[in-house]
Amino acid sequence: MAGTPFTEEEQERLRQLHADGLSRNAIAEAMGRPKVTISRWAERLGLSFDREAVRAATDARQVDLKDRRQRIQEQLLGLAERSIERAQTRYLVHGWTHTGESVAEWLQQPPAKETKDLTLAASSALTSALKLAQADAESGVQEARSMLGDLGEALTRVAQQMDDADNSDQTSY
Repeated sequence: MAGTPFTEEEQERLRQLHADGLSRNAIAEAMGRPKVTISRWAERLGLSFDREAVRAATDARQVDLKDRRQRIQEQLLGLAERSIERAQTRYLVHGWTHTGESVAEWLQQPPAKETKDLTLAASSALTSALKLAQADAESGVQEARSMLGDLGEALTRVAQQMDDADNSDQTSY
């Protein structure tokens, strides 16, 4: 794609990938464009690859995605509840007599096939809701690991600085 014009669609894709927190190199690879082209167009579009700005955009995107997962999880739980309720309610069956008359009969619950379908729908919705909940829980664990890793690195730097200070004090005598 080198030498081909940068289209409006590519500009929008660059904006979206940047908002998703991708690095310049990752965007260049995803778009099949040279890194220098991505850098130039990012600058023209007012996009910065400053790590703090990218981190803030990534964090905001993650919060938005978590909110969406939670809304979908609520919808799935609602679907499961409605399916279970329908599987437990009376069911009107229509049919015809041998003389051609229309008849209707109330059953205490839906026929076996409908009950099975409703149960499968509820089970599927609950499984999907559980997976969304696990994704959020795993995200929290990753955030905690990241925070603990950062803390560990900071403590290591402080310990190193303290050792360096102790060593310089001992050699000054």
